[in-house]
Formats: sequence, structure tokens, C-alpha cells
Amino acid sequence: MNQTQTSSNLLKRLFPFSSWFTGYKPAIFRGDLMAGMTVAVVLIPQAMAYAMLAGLPAVYGLYAAAVTPWIAALWGSLAQLATGPIAIMSLLVLTTLSPLAETGSQAFIELAFVLSFLVGIIYLVIGSFRFGFVMAFISHAAVKGFTSAAALIIISTQLPHLLGVEIPRQEYFYRVFWDTLMAVPDLHAFTHALGLGSLAIIIIVRKIDHRLPSGLIAMVAASLVAWFFGLDEKGVVLVQSSPAGLPGLHLPELDLSTINTLLGPAVILAMVSFAETYSVSKAVSNQTRQKVDVDQEFIGQGLANLAGSFFQCYPVSGSFSRTAVNFSSGAKTGVSSIFSSLAVVLTLLFLTPLLALIPKAALAALVINAVWTLFHPKEVFRIWKMNKNDGMVAVTVFSLSLLTKPDYALMIGVVMSMIFFLWKTMHPRIVRETKDPNVNMFVNAEWMHQPSCPQILQLRVENPIYFANAEYVSEHILEICKTSPESTKFLLLDFQAVSFIDITGIDELKYLKEELQEKGLKIAISDLHQPVLEAFLRAGFTREIEDDFLQKNKHQAISFLIAKIDHDYCRESCPFSLFHECPELKKKPPQTTA
Repeated sequence: MNQTQTSSNLLKRLFPFSSWFTGYKPAIFRGDLMAGMTVAVVLIPQAMAYAMLAGLPAVYGLYAAAVTPWIAALWGSLAQLATGPIAIMSLLVLTTLSPLAETGSQAFIELAFVLSFLVGIIYLVIGSFRFGFVMAFISHAAVKGFTSAAALIIISTQLPHLLGVEIPRQEYFYRVFWDTLMAVPDLHAFTHALGLGSLAIIIIVRKIDHRLPSGLIAMVAASLVAWFFGLDEKGVVLVQSSPAGLPGLHLPELDLSTINTLLGPAVILAMVSFAETYSVSKAVSNQTRQKVDVDQEFIGQGLANLAGSFFQCYPVSGSFSRTAVNFSSGAKTGVSSIFSSLAVVLTLLFLTPLLALIPKAALAALVINAVWTLFHPKEVFRIWKMNKNDGMVAVTVFSLSLLTKPDYALMIGVVMSMIFFLWKTMHPRIVRETKDPNVNMFVNAEWMHQPSCPQILQLRVENPIYFANAEYVSEHILEICKTSPESTKFLLLDFQAVSFIDITGIDELKYLKEELQEKGLKIAISDLHQPVLEAFLRAGFTREIEDDFLQKNKHQAISFLIAKIDHDYCRESCPFSLFHECPELKKKPPQTTA
């Protein structure tokens, strides 16, 4: 790579947005402007509602919506990704910080800034050192179980606001739900009516035309009703008034004890929230044919959270719903996110007095409607039906999220997924193969109910062989050999799925070869990958097996072995014609000895 290419790659790494301005035309500008304004109409009410969900005053959601989207867009990899407050992240902020401070208090708010700082640092470390592969450890099953439970948890936290009841602060879903149920006789009629009315407006408007800003319409309608009838004087709780203007520079309180307390939860928040970011990035990139650079996306999200922590923002991430709106509205570059942020800035400068008129019940209705789409019981059942191990992970994470803290449940799900994965690699399938003459292909003998050659036992190992499974592989093969007919002369191992083997695996193959020799069986191996063959050469294993017994593919291996089997047995005792050589062998005259 020459110096010019190196400089170009470094420039793209430091300033990925530089590629936007190549061929940036007025038509693209108009598309970005319209998309940005459309997203802002959704973003403003959602930001306020999600801040309330996180246990923060609503204005902090607007601060996050003003500061973070454009930073994430400039340094991310996906042009249409809309970053900002999201439901899952807000829930985790609440569950992480509520045991440490009173929700809504200054101490709680300060902790939220520290959490944003730590999440940003974690993202930047992962992205800068190209550790994006860590996302592979969060399984689809764990995420689906978690998000379905999170939807119910979020709804339970919003029901008191929707009903107009007060309940004691509780840490677990079932306690919140039970206390809310017990408080139903004391519900506030006006608050309940406003909440249900707002929810009905959102649903009806979306049915009429999904492109209309149903959340904004519901909030405006609820605010007008509350103002016209003076419902705040009748017990309806409104969003507290907040100072007009932009968030000022504010240094997070980064003392060592706070960092020690929040570092673990920050790692969980970072992984969980990025799972949603990555999912939506993949969904959009599949339609736009953009290449998602996971590490660059980590950097974009990291800079957004890190910078946001200095401007009174709580942790943010990529939003599935707003990204979909951004994409469908015609966004071509991240400039659309800059316009969304500018719209929020104008709201903070000129519209904050009006925001104080919004009933909290309307915001609760907005949150409930938004997170209901996260509830995927059918998906959990589908996972269970497809794979019991994945199903166990999804159900366990779902159940534990409702019974304990959801972040703990997700980590348990990740550990379970890794245990199942390790168990699978430690106990790889070893399949008995045969040739199906009807289709002229090698198939699974047991699955296809096809006979096998009585003299050549064909087995396929369906996993790399390494220290954790090598003994299992050799012992399992020996067990299969014990059940093979006495006429068996050769064992042919298909290594097509064995992309790697370590020294332990080679030692076990040596042991297997010696054990089979005592039983009168010779071993042959086909379909060797280059790294495996090189490992054999380095370990001296090729000296222990004749070169002809290491074949490039199964067809060549079978042709080689057929020349060495007992042809008299083929003619007199074998009822099968599996290989193209079989008919000729059955016609061949008996072998004679001198």
C-alpha cells in the first residue's frame, strides 16, 4: 500500500463524513432537509418521554437530542442512522441508577452524565482497537428475550403516570406491577382519561396515515385539553418547567468510587444498546447496499456519548424507529441528523414554555405505544421451535428480566449462549456418510436411510478439532467403529468441515490410528484444508500415514480405497452397488493366489 492510499484511509478513518461532499447536490440537500425535519417531529416528543422513563426531567432528553445525533452521524458509518434517546437505554439507566440515588434528583442526574461518559469511553476503546467482533457474543436469542421483557418492564413503569397514581419506588417489575394494580382504585380520572385519549389518538392517527406524526399530534391535543380545562389545577401532572436555552458545558463528577460503581453497568449498557444500533444498521444497509463498519460505528456512538456527557446528556444509541423514518423520508447522508439536531436546538431556544404544558400521561402513552413493538412473544416461540438451546436462552433471559434486574438477566443469557456454543464445539457431530447412487452424491447415511459400503466406513467430522473436543472425537469414532461390520477394512474421515486442528487433535488422531490398526483397520483422510495439511506436516503426522491415504476429495479417496478392498467380498457377499466401480467389481473373476 503506497503513502497516498495510507493517507486517504487515515483521512476516512478520522473524518468519515468527508465522503458525503463528493457529488453533494441540491436534490440530496433537499432530501436530507426533509428527512431531518420529519425525524425531528418524532424525536422531540420521544426524547422527552424517554428522559422521563430514565428517571430524568424531560429537558435532559432534549439536551441529548440536540447534541448527540449530529456527532454520531459525522463519525459513524451509516448515513441514515438516527442516534438519540432510546427506550432500552433509558430503562437501563433507570434500573442502574435508581438503587444509587432518588430518581430525578441532582445526584441521579449527575450519575447519568458519568454513565454517558463511561459508555462513550467503552465504545471508543472498542472501535479504536477494532474490537467490534465482541458483538458476536450477544446472541439473537438473548436479545429477543431481553427486549420482550424490557417492553413489559417499560410499560409497567409508565402505567402509574398513565393512571395518575403514586406508588413506592420499586426495583423489580413484578413489584411495580403489583403496586400499580393495588393502586387502581385510587386512579386519577382526568389523568387516566388524558392518557388513554393520547394513546387512542396515536393509534388512530397511525391507522389513518402512518406518515403523520402521531406522537406529536397526541401531545399537542393533550396539552390543549389540559390547558383549556385547567386540568393541572385538578391534579393532572404536567412536565415540569425547564430553563430556555441550550445545555451549557458541565464536567461530569468523575470520582474514583463512582467510576468503580458504574463501570460494570456501563459495559452492559454499551453492549445492549449497540445491539440495537447494529441491528438497525444492518437492516438499512441491506436496502442501501452500504457497508457497515462496526468499529467506525462504535467510534461514532462513542464520540456522541462522550461529548454528550460534557453537555448534560444521558447515554444514547441508534434508534430503530427514527432510523426507519429517516431512511423512508429520503435521507442520503448524515446531514439529515444535523437538521434534526438543529430543530431540537430551536425548540430549546424558543418553545420550552410550551413544553411545560404537556401532561406526563401523554408522554407515558407515547412510551407505551413505542415500546409495544419491542414485545416479541411469537419470535421467542419461533426461536424455541427452531432450536431448543436458543429457546432456553430466550426464555431464561425473558423470565429473569422480569424477576431480577434486566441487565443481569442479559449477561446470564450471554453466558448461557457461550456455554451452549462451547458444548456444541466440544461435542461435534460425527456423521456416517455414504454414496447415494440415485443422485451420485455423498449423503448422511442415517438421515437418508441409505446403506453404507460394508468395507469402507465413511465418517464426516463437522467441526474443527482442538484441545477441548479432540478426545471426544477420537473416542466417538472408536465407538462407531465398534458397531461397524467385521468386513470393514478402511475408515475414511471427511475433513471438509475441519478448518483447523491443534496439536492435541493431531495427537488424538495418532492414538486413533494406532487403536484402529490393532483392530485391522486403516485410516484415510479426505478434503483436507491447507491449514490442516500444514499442521500435519509440522507435527510429522504425514510420516505416520502413507501419502496415498491423504486424498484431495472423497471421490479420489474412494477410488483409491476400492482398489485395496476385498473384491471377492464385493462379488459374493455385498448386496449394494453404491459406487460406479461396483458393477465392474461384481463381474470381476475371483482373485487367485499363486
